[in-house]
Amino acid sequence: MADIVIGTSLPQTGPYAETQFLQYSRAYDLWVRDVNAAGGLLGRPVRLLWHDDLGQPEQCVENYRRLIHDDKVDLLLGPCHSILIEPMAHVTEEAEMLLLEGSGSVSEMFRQGRKWLFLCWDADCNYMKSFLEFMSSPSNPKRVSRVGSLAGNRPRGLGHARGVRDHAARMGLEVAFDELTSGPPDYADVFRRAKASGAEVIMWDIEARGDDKKRAIADAIEAGFAPSQLWLSESPGQKVEDGVFSRVTWLPSDPRPMSKKFNDDFRTLSGVEPEYHSAGGYACGQVLQQAVEATGSLDNHKLRQAVLDMTFDTVMGRLRFGEDGLPVASFPVAQWQSGVPEIVYPDEAKTKSVQFP
Repeated sequence: MADIVIGTSLPQTGPYAETQFLQYSRAYDLWVRDVNAAGGLLGRPVRLLWHDDLGQPEQCVENYRRLIHDDKVDLLLGPCHSILIEPMAHVTEEAEMLLLEGSGSVSEMFRQGRKWLFLCWDADCNYMKSFLEFMSSPSNPKRVSRVGSLAGNRPRGLGHARGVRDHAARMGLEVAFDELTSGPPDYADVFRRAKASGAEVIMWDIEARGDDKKRAIADAIEAGFAPSQLWLSESPGQKVEDGVFSRVTWLPSDPRPMSKKFNDDFRTLSGVEPEYHSAGGYACGQVLQQAVEATGSLDNHKLRQAVLDMTFDTVMGRLRFGEDGLPVASFPVAQWQSGVPEIVYPDEAKTKSVQFP
């Protein structure tokens, strides 16, 4: 029985060789192993075929053309980065082939009228959605009504600013401070003005790293913000002050059974701990598998419609998708506690209760 061949492009060499390549290739390999152990798709074995894109957009474009027109793969999975997805998306659009993407969160890619690109984790314009839900809930002891936004004038920052405005308006919250910065900002001045605006929390698409990041957070605290009034758009990495909130795409500590099994299996197969890129890649496979099984087909038109119609159980939680290709879901919120990021929302993913001063 012929294999079902699933094609993708991965950066085995180049700037992402030691990071996203390892995370994605291991996640895709684990998914293929799991599918085949369960009997394959439609009773047929699954085989992954990928080409090295060197981390370069032009090569990624060529790889997807090759996969579609020369290799004639049955199905596709996405590459590893926004800078690779945007230039090649027209290839899969023209071929009318479903492309499930496990990272690449610049929401502007999903404002181009594309029909075949779907993101299996959150986008820059929705990162703060769960935090705003959590902080504006009547049950929250520090319930807020006035919020602030701070972002760099770049694609992801623009998506962040748009998202804060849109979600705040939907939830009836006032945006009291809304600033886009160009170049290295004077954070001391920015946060003094943010505090004077009456913003009760700041949602910050942080660009600073290392010591600059530490100084920027210190400037926010010096201006009068408690750490628990700060939310960072980055996934938890560099340790920050206890109390600070952060967006979460996925954490290895996620206690939900499917997520825990993925974490354990990934560690067993690869000998290292997965991170959020790995979970995103595996979730793409899960969505694809469930769509194929529901339709009993490899027809990409039927699969696209299934992606729009269904709700999917994944390591990222339950996902459904809008016509724009973005997920409709509530992703977790983390808070730094005792030097560790703990999931404090939603309840089914919670590892610790929130802490406020």
